[in-house]
Amino acid sequence: MNFSIAFNYFKRIWRELSQLSEKTGYSRFYHLCDYLSAFVRHGAHIRQYIIGEFWRLSNAERSRRLTFYRMMRLEKKYNNRQYTHYLNSKKDFNEYFSEFIRRGWMCVKGATYSDFKGFLDKYTSIIIKPLNDKQGNGIRKFTYSGQDEAELHQLFDELSAQDALIEECLSQHPDMVFGNTCLNTIRAMSLCGPDGKGHVMKAILRAGVGDTVVDNYARGGSIYEVDLKTGVVTSYGKSKAGDVHLVHPKTDIVMLGYKIPMWNQVIEICERASEKLPQVAFVGWDVAITQDSVQLIEGNCSADYELYEYLGNTGFYEKIKAILNPK
Repeated sequence: MNFSIAFNYFKRIWRELSQLSEKTGYSRFYHLCDYLSAFVRHGAHIRQYIIGEFWRLSNAERSRRLTFYRMMRLEKKYNNRQYTHYLNSKKDFNEYFSEFIRRGWMCVKGATYSDFKGFLDKYTSIIIKPLNDKQGNGIRKFTYSGQDEAELHQLFDELSAQDALIEECLSQHPDMVFGNTCLNTIRAMSLCGPDGKGHVMKAILRAGVGDTVVDNYARGGSIYEVDLKTGVVTSYGKSKAGDVHLVHPKTDIVMLGYKIPMWNQVIEICERASEKLPQVAFVGWDVAITQDSVQLIEGNCSADYELYEYLGNTGFYEKIKAILNPK
């Protein structure tokens, strides 16, 4: 990191700590010293210190929390990179976890125009996913509604060059619709222990807001913790910016106490998928619920420590260590 980048980063930290100081009444210098201690001793980033409210915690409580650096160390040790392509590659994922996927899909590159046109004729509405993009970047919806051949050939050539994957657009369960246009999913964070048994550690409902194509927390979606046993929402909502709310944004839906349908199947599928790839211990599964099925959308070998610790139940560093090193 050069001097200019380091200086600008420190300026941002100082600005954010100044805003926190106005909220808490503690001095900026106190928060700066406390943040540096949290960073050195526990690996907490500035987002976790402020939005994750690390500043409120004692050192004993901080030692139980999952932080960015702790998660990085765990993933480096327990997620074998020789196997992460089954999660990082959308094509490999759909093939390897085919028993948990019931939607139509195809890779455009290597297919013929006739194959592509046949796919559109069969499914009409499709989701386009560039194979190398993450966090929902580049994902868009396309509806075939009588476009001429020249336009379809142009789209086919474009998607072939992008190495894109296309999928049938799912119709989600009516109880998973929250006044938005995207597919709302469950993010289930799992851990495969040394005995090869999968454990869902935490589950998050990810509900899109407005007209977004994806429900990602990083792309404007709202997140809520879901109780693992009952499938009931147990927390307020939170956005990536740190805003909290009881009513889902742009709707009048009170999410606290909301029951997610087909919950036992959600847990079962994620645990079975975790056990199918024990070489990658930490996975964040994105799960869709339709009228008659529960199916995997994708798996993430970097499961996002923020979803573990910023909302609802916390202390997952301690819980994870208990499974990895049973007494």
